[in-house]
Amino acid sequence: MDFFQIELMKLKRQKIWILVLIGPVVGTFLGSFNYTSSLDILSKSGTNEWYQLWTQVTFFYGLFLLPILSGIYAIFLCRTDHLTGGWKQLFSMPVKREKIFVSKLVLLVLLLLFTQITQCLLFVIVGKLLGLQDEMNLVFFFKAVINGWIAIFPIATFQLILAIKTKSFMLSLSLNVLFTFFSLVMMVVNLEQYYPWALPSIAMASPTETGLTHSLSYFYALVFTLSLILYIWGNRTINKSEKIL
Repeated sequence: MDFFQIELMKLKRQKIWILVLIGPVVGTFLGSFNYTSSLDILSKSGTNEWYQLWTQVTFFYGLFLLPILSGIYAIFLCRTDHLTGGWKQLFSMPVKREKIFVSKLVLLVLLLLFTQITQCLLFVIVGKLLGLQDEMNLVFFFKAVINGWIAIFPIATFQLILAIKTKSFMLSLSLNVLFTFFSLVMMVVNLEQYYPWALPSIAMASPTETGLTHSLSYFYALVFTLSLILYIWGNRTINKSEKIL
């Protein structure tokens, strides 16, 4: 049995799959509530109804819930190892320790992909229930979901490193929430395009919002560079076992 299957079994026991549903449900509920509450104002703008609803949903989900969920997933991926002495067991296996980090990271980004897909499906269902009449641009929403997922890679990698390095659930969660809400500060000073925690929301922004002001090439280059740097850091961290045990 490889490390990925081991990590998968750990998560099944912790029932983390519930969070994959709860996060998008909360984001969709808050966004749709805000949409219906402001319907009189929004209806006068003449903007596509699907874009209006998406804007409200992604404000809560993309800016706050997705980054926070990413950190919680990372904590759960390392929680069992911290509590049961699992690091010693993993490090005693005759394989490279980098494989441990890669397995956890792959599972983390897959969880985030499932979360994105769940969010999109709930969004469509709620939109249909609300009786939105405008045409739905499926190509845009597909790109938004994928770009939002890609944008979370640097954050997820950093959060996994943090979860590995500390046993404290509350410390990891508190730092994650702090960095997430700091996105609002970055928006005030117009630096959100360069702040990783704000990138998922920007990458998923509707055409009626101020999304990525730079090209997609710049966006992918920034995400790839940050992810690569953090990935190298993560591999070095996992090799310094004395900092974890």
